[in-house]
Amino acid sequence: MKAKATAIGILFTTLSWTGANAAVISHNDITGDDPGLENPYTANLFVTSNISATGIGQGSGISGKIGDDRYNASGWSDVFNADDYFTFTLDANAGYRINIDSFEYHAQRSSTGPTSFAFRSSIDGFTTNIGSPTATGTTIDLTASQFQHLTDPIEFRLYGYNSGVGTFSVNDYTFNGTVEAVPEPGTLALVGVGSLLMFGNLRRTRKKMEMAE
Repeated sequence: MKAKATAIGILFTTLSWTGANAAVISHNDITGDDPGLENPYTANLFVTSNISATGIGQGSGISGKIGDDRYNASGWSDVFNADDYFTFTLDANAGYRINIDSFEYHAQRSSTGPTSFAFRSSIDGFTTNIGSPTATGTTIDLTASQFQHLTDPIEFRLYGYNSGVGTFSVNDYTFNGTVEAVPEPGTLALVGVGSLLMFGNLRRTRKKMEMAE
């Protein structure tokens, strides 16, 4: 019985732990002539198996600008504007789910480009800031529970503001994470049984230790 409980416990741990083997699930080096004139830009886009991605696009408040090897735009506002953003969407294929670990990007601004930034998601209607994006890029942690086991599309937006008449561009970006098959109902039931068995074993072990004292 103990061996069975241990085996089920290992299965439960394996199914629950999503961040250990994070890898690149979508990436774009953004190269070529004037990528910012395309909306969205999908050339050179890498997407791992069993998901789809839209590439990088622009909100309606900004306009693509010329500039090689970067996704460049102007029209950023001096105050936060919900239409001034770069956008990225990920979507799992049927029967699969996405666990996101992080978003990495490199960027640049002109001398009169935006100086303040925000990164938000469609999970809560783009209301909560995530991480601390900068004008030159950073890595944003996305290991929170709301970004795990995603079976529906998720959109992320990188906003820029506190700007003059200058430009801001993303030079490359990467989403890291894992993609896995959605467990069958029978597997989920087994995980539930495993949880109960593990809890029962812990209680019995604790009682034995108390009696031995």
